Amino acid sequence: MDSADAQLTLIASWIDEAAQAQSSHAAQRALDARIPISEHAGAFNTEDSTAAFRKATGWAFSYQVQVNEKEGKWRAEIRPYFEGPDGSARPPHATKTPEACAEIWSMLSDMVVSSYGKARLHHLLFERRFGNARNHAIRAAHAYLQLSHEWSEWLDREESLNLSLRLARAVGETALADRVMSEMLDLINSVIAGESDAPGVALRLLRPLVSERSAPEGLSAALDAAMQAYDSPFIRDEIITLKITRAVNPEDRDVLQEQRVQIWLDAADKVSGLAKSGHLKTALRRAESSGNPVLIDRAASALQKIRAEDLGLASFRASGAISREAFQQFMAPVTSVPGWREALIQFAHAYGPAVGTIDSTMRAADEFARNSIVTELATTELLGADGLPRFSPQNETEKREMQLARQESFVLQTTAPLLAHALHKIADVHGIPSEEDLAEYFSQGPLSTPDLAASIARCFIRYWTGDPEGAAFSVAPKIEALARNLVIDLDAGVYRLQRNEKPGQYPGLGVLLNVLREKGLNESWYRNILTICGNPAGGWNLRNDLAHGFIDHAGSPAAAVLLQCVVYLWTLGAKGEASGAEVEG
Repeated sequence: MDSADAQLTLIASWIDEAAQAQSSHAAQRALDARIPISEHAGAFNTEDSTAAFRKATGWAFSYQVQVNEKEGKWRAEIRPYFEGPDGSARPPHATKTPEACAEIWSMLSDMVVSSYGKARLHHLLFERRFGNARNHAIRAAHAYLQLSHEWSEWLDREESLNLSLRLARAVGETALADRVMSEMLDLINSVIAGESDAPGVALRLLRPLVSERSAPEGLSAALDAAMQAYDSPFIRDEIITLKITRAVNPEDRDVLQEQRVQIWLDAADKVSGLAKSGHLKTALRRAESSGNPVLIDRAASALQKIRAEDLGLASFRASGAISREAFQQFMAPVTSVPGWREALIQFAHAYGPAVGTIDSTMRAADEFARNSIVTELATTELLGADGLPRFSPQNETEKREMQLARQESFVLQTTAPLLAHALHKIADVHGIPSEEDLAEYFSQGPLSTPDLAASIARCFIRYWTGDPEGAAFSVAPKIEALARNLVIDLDAGVYRLQRNEKPGQYPGLGVLLNVLREKGLNESWYRNILTICGNPAGGWNLRNDLAHGFIDHAGSPAAAVLLQCVVYLWTLGAKGEASGAEVEG
């Protein structure tokens, strides 16, 4: 025996020795001890046979081999354990390994006696399409099937069976596939009946079996047994989903859809707080996906009974102080001008958006994201003033919007009380103007009608005479009125188009603000009005919550930021002509 054969024989013995381990992980560790991961790097050197043998073996048993579903089809995947953004991979993709490497795998596949070694090596040779690929797939499938009886870990046994089935299907070995599926059902029943709590193993076997065109006998019974065995609503939901996939007639699907909704309603009755709310929300999602109005009504009714006090949430309060000098300096824009008219203009434009500028918001949001790693990694769901789920970001754009709205809300907590003081200071220093004078003043705005001007005037009078809540409730709709008038003044066409297409309905404030944004509305003021009035991704949402009765008390800070938005919009107008008009302020 020459040295090359001796080296291959030694390596084959290492593989068979590793196969004696109780799990695939332990087998991998045993081989890593023989061929360290450091030897995986670098080019494949055929001039050094020992190094080539070791590298080929190290590569072969370091691939990640899994069965995954893509677009409704189950496939066995062999992937490198590392893939870089530049396309580099370690080890190389099996299909891109050198011919010499595949030849070594082929020689080793004839030398090893363990199912572990034969399964991996023949699988790689099939993936590589080396030699008789079909024969390699069949031999790998048989080896995986045998391996499922040798491993002691449930997950290893499940994975071996799934790999065996996929390889049998890949080369059209129907008889072998039927045998494997029978073994899969046996393992499912063993897991369900056993004392070990391993629902994941049962589910990982049930999923591909349900996708089979000719499912094995006993699959329905296995699904029913799994439903009886597991109490978790998450597991039961998935089992019902699998049963829905198999349902042939609409009547059976309807019954299963109802069962799936009821799973979450029953689970909600057993818990409290946010867990209860989460289960009820899932019940509603399942009901909506069914399209059954009766189920939707049942789930929505249960969710709507949740109150904020039922959620068990904690409140945190913080206070801050500002020096007398800084406070006086902040008040200067409204106290140092000749009269209340100039002070109102300063109230909007000298202080700027209550949420801050968009640049400062983005910087602060980025800093928060860097320093609050756990918060950024966790899934966040916003609750409305009614205690019901309102928003959960589904993509990076929505996540970014929520980050900005959260930062803007932080800023509002500081600036809103100061703006409330500034608005009171106008009356203290310049006196409270008469309603007639205010109405006459606001009627001069390019977007005002006499009636709208008089209405805005009464809002300010309410604020200055001790009724900030009345001011907040009455001024909130005026923001939308001014935005609508500006859109019409710009001749954007959106307002009339929607009114024509949906008689009796009005374009919402969000639609109007988006039009104004496209026409040149300052980005910081756009975000200010959106976050204060009705940003679905967070913010104070004052306009919506006031309109729907979810705010029991609106104080001076809330009223002040709404009044500031009104003054700002009131000062705007259109420049240009027809469809080319833009916001001017």
